[in-house]
Amino acid sequence: MGDWIQTIDQASIPFLVWLQSFQSGGLTEVMRFFSFLGTEYFFMLLLPFIYWTISKKGGVLVALSLIFSSYLAGFIKWTFNLPRPPSPPVTKLWSETSPSFISGHSVTAMAVWGTLAVLVRRWWFWILSILLIFFIGFSRLYLGVHYPADVIGGWLAGALVAWAVVAGAPRFGRAVSAWSSAAMLAASLAISVILVLIHPRWPVENLWPAPDAVMLGGVLFGMLAGLVWDVKALHFQAAGPWRRRLLRLLLGLALVVLFYLGPKVLLDMLPLTSKAMAQTARFLRYALVGVTVSGLAPWLFLRLKLA
Repeated sequence: MGDWIQTIDQASIPFLVWLQSFQSGGLTEVMRFFSFLGTEYFFMLLLPFIYWTISKKGGVLVALSLIFSSYLAGFIKWTFNLPRPPSPPVTKLWSETSPSFISGHSVTAMAVWGTLAVLVRRWWFWILSILLIFFIGFSRLYLGVHYPADVIGGWLAGALVAWAVVAGAPRFGRAVSAWSSAAMLAASLAISVILVLIHPRWPVENLWPAPDAVMLGGVLFGMLAGLVWDVKALHFQAAGPWRRRLLRLLLGLALVVLFYLGPKVLLDMLPLTSKAMAQTARFLRYALVGVTVSGLAPWLFLRLKLA
């Protein structure tokens, strides 16, 4: 299948060259902006905003869509390990180091905005979501880092993730609602570790498990652990006056940044002598970030009477 995809990619190079013939400084900045909307940095702002200020249920589903779509994108990328468009003749206007197929931006855009569109159920939001999904994917072509097949494949994979999360997550939640906290945590850890272990090897440094899989597995476990805490004890709700919602957002983001950067500084100082130790520390670091979003920050909001 990889050879078949590469044949299609080679045939689409003239299209990419033609598309970039319309290149200008202003248009490039617009396309860079749309590409930014498909990065983890933007979603790190969007997810807490939804979870803490709009809808806890929506935040949970968006988090699952983001995590699983990012995981699926990495899984497919490193399985096929296909090269990006050659430069020249294509001009690369965005820095990337991972394989080309599929477009991670397109996968996550379709999964996240598709999930939100289903939840919001407003015609104007459907139009907004479709435009964002299209232009995030289109920007990857203009910036010279993906082939059309990468973007289309990403949209298809993202739609699959959105459907699976919206249809499956609520049913799974109801099925395990009577479980004990220990059983929920054990299942969450098992799912996260399995996803890490079955991910393809990272050929850049011949690493297994792959660093991206360890990161996403850690975030998933942390998010699920925080949800267990919330279901069993916290019962956080995102409702309330907008003044309190915005205070929650600012305080929560400061907390996330603290637990995102603090452990990194600490781990850089520790003599982690083996890859296993480094990967375990990475998993725990991102698990801390995940549990902060879904558990620790809501606990603090409740303690401070902000929720």
